[in-house]
Amino acid sequence: MTQERKKRRTLLPKVLVVAALLFCGYAFWLLGNGEAQSLPVFSNLSNERTTSAARDRGDSAAPPPGFPAFTVPIPVAEITDTQYLKLVNRERALSAPVNQGRLVTVWPGVPARDAEVMLHETARQAIQSLNEAAGRAGINNLFIASGFRNEAEQSQLYQNAVDRAYVLPPGHSEHQLGLAADILASGIYNNGGMRSSQEARWLAENAPQFGLILRYPEDKQEITGVAYEPWHFRYVGRVHAHVMGQRGFVLEEYIAYLQETGGFQTTFDGKTYYVLYQRPENGMIFVPEEMAFQISGANTGGYIVTAWR
Repeated sequence: MTQERKKRRTLLPKVLVVAALLFCGYAFWLLGNGEAQSLPVFSNLSNERTTSAARDRGDSAAPPPGFPAFTVPIPVAEITDTQYLKLVNRERALSAPVNQGRLVTVWPGVPARDAEVMLHETARQAIQSLNEAAGRAGINNLFIASGFRNEAEQSQLYQNAVDRAYVLPPGHSEHQLGLAADILASGIYNNGGMRSSQEARWLAENAPQFGLILRYPEDKQEITGVAYEPWHFRYVGRVHAHVMGQRGFVLEEYIAYLQETGGFQTTFDGKTYYVLYQRPENGMIFVPEEMAFQISGANTGGYIVTAWR
């Protein structure tokens, strides 16, 4: 063997070691800068629930790829369903009677048509905060014209409606969830007057800050099945209202987006949020064990887990 070949054989292992060290250093740099951890969208999680490792262990279910660490399965029967993202429209009826235990009267904290108007307590608090912000902005004439309706009230309203483009049949109205409110402005003597009012513009722009969405926008009637209602607001939660506003989604589009992608990760208000759509598998869904979370049925056969830290 020549002297030159001996040198090359001696040098090759050193080159490989240096290359390996450089690669590892680059990988750690990526981790430190967050690039290797980027997880903006979870692709089709609902169709990729079981990992190969879980199948090898014989587990009946496993968390979706990309789900935050420390997840555990829980039975669907034990879920506390907030219903904040439950889709109710002309095509999708309420799947079960609404639990009225969290309904509260809105008066006197929020001006209302009368003292009997009720809402889900979370929606009431959001609207009270919205109304207080409106007052600081010089808008002092807002009130709730309609909140929770039971099935008999919705049925009567539907039967008496002159134009059913604005009214949904009983069992198909968000008002029956207690999460929707019709917010009008005193001094405007008909609903049509709200369309061009400064109050309606202010509400549409500011409601998402408080977890509320304009449920039936002017350009989405073909999707929502309801004519433009500048007074109808629905509570969905702040991070969801924020994302829907950014993307221009109505609730139907947002649920479809979550079903298609499986969910997403975002940073909002100083926290990291994971929003995941899951269909139950073997009667179970996955939730993070060491993070705060909420669960809402979507009324589409799946559940939306919203976790944050």
